[in-house]
This record gives sequence, structure tokens and C-alpha cells, in this order.
Amino acid sequence: MKKCGFVSVLGETNSGKSTLINSLVGQKVSIVSRKVQTTIIKILGITIHNESQIIFIDTPGFVSKKSESSLERIIWDAFRDSEHVLFVIDVNKKDFSKSEAILEKIHKNKKVSLVLNKIDLIYKPKLLEIANKLSNIRKFDNIFMISALNNDGTFQIKDYLSKVMPNNDWFFPENKVTDLNLEKFVSEITREHIFHRIHKEIPYKCIVETIFYKELENDVIIKQNIYINNDAHRIILLGHKGTKIRAIGKASRKELSELLKKKVHLFLKVVLKK
Repeated sequence: MKKCGFVSVLGETNSGKSTLINSLVGQKVSIVSRKVQTTIIKILGITIHNESQIIFIDTPGFVSKKSESSLERIIWDAFRDSEHVLFVIDVNKKDFSKSEAILEKIHKNKKVSLVLNKIDLIYKPKLLEIANKLSNIRKFDNIFMISALNNDGTFQIKDYLSKVMPNNDWFFPENKVTDLNLEKFVSEITREHIFHRIHKEIPYKCIVETIFYKELENDVIIKQNIYINNDAHRIILLGHKGTKIRAIGKASRKELSELLKKKVHLFLKVVLKK
């Protein structure tokens, strides 16, 4: 019998949520960066396992600034839409007070599995101490200890979720791995490379829009605007004599060519837009 359901992936910023979803889906559907707040929209990643279609909702990480309340609304909306929650913890952190506060907000009747991520970076006996501490706050349906980056332990998560999904027809076609359309997906790839190549001064509010996409027999032509709301950010993004924007374009073009299996011609334009 077919099963299908939604799983919210929640946690603090930089806990590895997007990396986990990419691992569970089996390919890249969500961009990854060491910097906080890389995910700014709700993204669905979709996988099929043992006749179950599992739909993962990747969300922005929880933050404490009042100015980011709109992102937290996205997170709680995703939470309400799901049958199950994966709550991801970066075990390498020293302070879990923010995660503890979030866990206390989640209704006790909600099915939640604890995912202790980045276990390759910590002394192993410490894991049990963290699991016990968080289990005092609420009861978990399951506890997983994984390294999402190394695909270590992620199969067990997928196996478990496939068993607990409700009986349903699949919501998406069998070959669908994300709800993002192609134009939005290629925009996200470029945005990821902006994060990788611009460091402390990264313009977090920049938006990448694919304004032209044309697929030919062996080539793809893509034109994208990078919108920023500050002229200083425009200068940073361009770099000295355009070196930064060329490096971003080169890296994005390379990855897109690998993903699309065609030669990509990528044209980037930085646009100041208040």
C-alpha cells in the first residue's frame, strides 16, 4: 500500500538541515553554506522509499532577532503542515539553550525525532549526555546519531520515516525530487556560490532571479539578475575589476553544467534595487 506524508526539518541555523535533506533525497535540492540563514524560503525535497513518498520541508533556521519574525512564521507554518518533525542538533555546539527553548514550544502530541548531527566532530560519550539532556524536555519518537555530510546514519532515518508515513496516494510524480521550478532552482545555485565567495560582508538580503532560460540540444543559456539594496554591496559583489562576480559565475556555471548535463552559458548582472 502506498504511503505519503510531510516531514518538517527544524533546528537552529547551521545545524545541517539542508545537508541532511540533500542526503535523504539523494541529490542536491537545497543550498548549503556555513553561514547562517542560507535558507530563506520553504523548500520541499521529495524521496520514495519502500512504497512511501516522503516530502521533506527545509526551513530557515531559528533565530532570536525580532526582525527575523517573518522567517520564524515560515518555520511554524511548515511545522503545522507536517505529520512528523526531524529536530536537528549540531552536537559540536557548546550551548543548546536555544534548541531547548524551541523544543519546549513544540506540542507534546507532535511526533518528533531527535537528530544529533555532526557526530564525527565530537567525543562519542558526549552524545549520550546530550541526548539525555534533551530527552528531559520532551519524549522523542526516535533518536538518530548521524553525520549528514558523510551520509552516515541517514539511511536509518529514511527507513524509519517510510514506516510511519500515513496511508496516502503520492502527492507528486515519481520522478519529482523538489517543488522548486527549474528557474528558481538554478537561481538558488548561483545564490549558494555568492555565499561561498563573499564572507563577512555577504549581502544576506540579495536575491537571484533567472530572467531568461533557454535549453538547446547541447547547451543551456541562462541570464540572471542579482538584486541588492545597497550600493556598497554592489561594489563588494562585483569585486576589483569584476573579479568576484566572474568567480561566482564560473563556479555556478560549472555546477549547473554538471547538474543539467549540458554546457551552460551563464550571464550575471548585479542590479541595485531598493
